[in-house]
Amino acid sequence: MSLDNIPSGLREAIEKDHRAVRPLHPAWMRAMVAAAILAVVLAFALANASLRADIDKLPMWLSWGCSALQLVLGVFLLGLALREAVPGNGIPLGTVRLAAATALGVQILVGIATSIFSPAIVMPGSGMAPGIGCLKHEAMMALPTFAVTLLLIFRALPLRAPTAGLLGGAGATVASDGVIHLLCPMANLSHVLVWHTGAVILFMGLGWVIGALWERLRW
Repeated sequence: MSLDNIPSGLREAIEKDHRAVRPLHPAWMRAMVAAAILAVVLAFALANASLRADIDKLPMWLSWGCSALQLVLGVFLLGLALREAVPGNGIPLGTVRLAAATALGVQILVGIATSIFSPAIVMPGSGMAPGIGCLKHEAMMALPTFAVTLLLIFRALPLRAPTAGLLGGAGATVASDGVIHLLCPMANLSHVLVWHTGAVILFMGLGWVIGALWERLRW
């Protein structure tokens, strides 16, 4: 159909819908925005909290080294989420599964290694209170980065928003757990697996659900 054959009503509707849009920056630039938010939040947490009492018992590679590894992995996952958000730049599902498994695997392995090098320390409180406290602090640290990442994801109009949301949730919490690893005094593995790993799984699931809801409302 040539332009001359377009009905006048349709032509007017198209012309009224024309509006300028801002170009979408590359995924790595948008990831740096999320990483900057992450850096501010985590720096504030480190500046206003005490390091774990057994920090001297842990080798450097396990304390600060693994913390740095989780931070780098978190930023990498945020970058994957923002790349996945751009139509035409989607990530193979096998890569998505590998990234999610790596996020969980690294967090669990750090917890296992820490429990080997340091005896369990009981936090003040009883029952589930210490674990809930850890989950709450990790969620508060991850939430700003998670929220900003979701906004950047949705602005790109993703074709698989749940997948991008899952990766964004994984990145925000794995990076936050890198700092929680330096602060939480409990080294017993059950605490780490239930509450720390639980936080990562929770945000991955939350990212998936929010992405699915956005798709439903969008389309």
